[in-house]
Amino acid sequence: MCIIPESQRDGSKWGILKRLTTSRPYVIRGVSMALSLMPGEQALVDVSAYRASVPERGDIVALHAPNARGRRDVKRVIGLPGERVALREGMLYVNGRELAEPYLGGLPSSIGLGEASWRLGVGEYILLGDNRAHSTDSRSYGPVDSSRIIGRVWLRYWPPARFGVLDYCPPLMRRP
Repeated sequence: MCIIPESQRDGSKWGILKRLTTSRPYVIRGVSMALSLMPGEQALVDVSAYRASVPERGDIVALHAPNARGRRDVKRVIGLPGERVALREGMLYVNGRELAEPYLGGLPSSIGLGEASWRLGVGEYILLGDNRAHSTDSRSYGPVDSSRIIGRVWLRYWPPARFGVLDYCPPLMRRP
């Protein structure tokens, strides 16, 4: 079951209107976030989402790609400032605890894609695509500075059959 954190719950008419006026349309161009977001789908990015708050683990964000001038990407927030993140034997660990990722649909965090580890500094995030086998993300370009994050992807409006607010489905820390 997915939850919506208090910081993202303003479902009042004014909250939705504010979000709509501070959102920008975005066309999904690649497969890195499949099945959450598919190529050709269109979504809204709330560019004011992180003015008064910070990205949370599990948020889907739009960002200025660190490795490609002028390109924008969509990825999921996995690691937060001050954390240690490691990818070992196909599993993802944050501060030594395995991360359960329900949005991967039962797939492992990494399918033979090597091992890596990061210690995140102030304002640094690990951003990964849900479709790990077909995603260029923090595994390639390292931690992403908060200044590169454009906003939170919150509403898919095209195609109509998949219209809706994107589920906030945070990864869970498994017990050691």
